[in-house]
Amino acid sequence: MLYYFVDLRKEQGEKTMNIKEKISNLIFPNIGESIADLEKRFPKRNLVEGAIVTRFAPSPTGFLHTGSLFTSLISQRFAVQTNGVFFLRIEDTDQKREIKGSGDKVLEQLEIFGVTPDESYSKGGKYGPYIQSKRKSIYHTVIKEMLIKGLAYPCFCNHDELSDIRKYQEENKLLPGYYKEFAKCRKLTDEEVLSKIERGDSYVIRFT
Repeated sequence: MLYYFVDLRKEQGEKTMNIKEKISNLIFPNIGESIADLEKRFPKRNLVEGAIVTRFAPSPTGFLHTGSLFTSLISQRFAVQTNGVFFLRIEDTDQKREIKGSGDKVLEQLEIFGVTPDESYSKGGKYGPYIQSKRKSIYHTVIKEMLIKGLAYPCFCNHDELSDIRKYQEENKLLPGYYKEFAKCRKLTDEEVLSKIERGDSYVIRFT
């Protein structure tokens, strides 16, 4: 009898995992890689002990300004002093404000001050792409696996619902945010989530 009980729980666990996999496949139908695949594609850098890898991530929205120049100088200096790597990745996710060609201009302006990245979208490197919008499949791969493992979940709350939650929190002097009893969609069953996804309801992905 004990053996049957343990086996039944195992079957139920497999059923739950299959539903999570179906949900994740509906959300990310074109993602076939796993985190393990990514780790093979982007192995740990072979650097000396104490080496620091630094990043400068300008938005292509205009000319290089003083604050960004200072940040890039510090980043490069840390990498050079520790025999590490300094790379540049363009953060082009705010495409409404993007100015075409400004990414190239930033690289040109950095060179005037002697700041040359070891890796960038123009120079290349083994850990690209070095343009944020082209790295989408990497992030989707990780999020898909998080969904399967129950480390993330779809949230279907609309703007009005979120506004009501925030208003209640403010009125009662509570920490604003989507957490604990306010995280309504975290309480949905896998079957309910699957139904909403198949119905075409809008959602965002939240971490548990």
